[in-house]
Amino acid sequence: MEKLKTGGIEWLRSSVLEMIRDDGLTLGDKLPSEKEMSERFHVSRPTLREALKLLEQDSIIEAQQGKGRFVTAGAMLTIARPITKFESVSDMVRSHGYVAETSILGFSTIPADAEVASALGIAVDDPVMRVERLRHANGEPLVYSLDWIPVALFHDGQQGRMDWAGSIVEMLTEMDRRPIASTANISATMLPELVAKLHKLEQFGPALLIEETCFSDDGTRVIFAKDYHRGSAFSFSFVRK
Repeated sequence: MEKLKTGGIEWLRSSVLEMIRDDGLTLGDKLPSEKEMSERFHVSRPTLREALKLLEQDSIIEAQQGKGRFVTAGAMLTIARPITKFESVSDMVRSHGYVAETSILGFSTIPADAEVASALGIAVDDPVMRVERLRHANGEPLVYSLDWIPVALFHDGQQGRMDWAGSIVEMLTEMDRRPIASTANISATMLPELVAKLHKLEQFGPALLIEETCFSDDGTRVIFAKDYHRGSAFSFSFVRK
């Protein structure tokens, strides 16, 4: 079996963690053998060990020489809305109880600037789709989003036929480019002044900005995103170790 790239290892790590929870394993319980898990997840043992090593580093499991791997206290730390959980903005908005609509503020093909090119691992001036959207519910804005997607991912002219009001994650899934993990930076900020004026969002208030690069399961960088979550509408949680 072929070794997975970074995004695939993260997917496998999450899958093992889900197995622990779905199988009801608790503190001190032994994980299935490497053979059982490699067959369950259809991966090689060396690849599985990479994912298990990440769980060991997170203090979720521990390896005992000659005995196997066991669940530790770290696996018992479950939180309602972990900020480390990868999910689409559409899913995140629904998970907070909002029935939201999406307004497309603009989409176009543009040359990648230095920031976008670096985030997506492409050359400056390579073409990317820039999608600008606003999620809102009951007349109140919730999330202002900017997404950049390499045009090279699309077939000729395919990007012009896409439903950009829908989930970009679901759209890429249909293209066999499903994002499964991301690297992200998080900061508290305000909407850019020009954006607030242009789209009449002066009352948006403080926002939690999540800037992330999303990876498909083969390690391809498929989205660079900037999502401004309205501070008064959302909260997230996290575990400290």
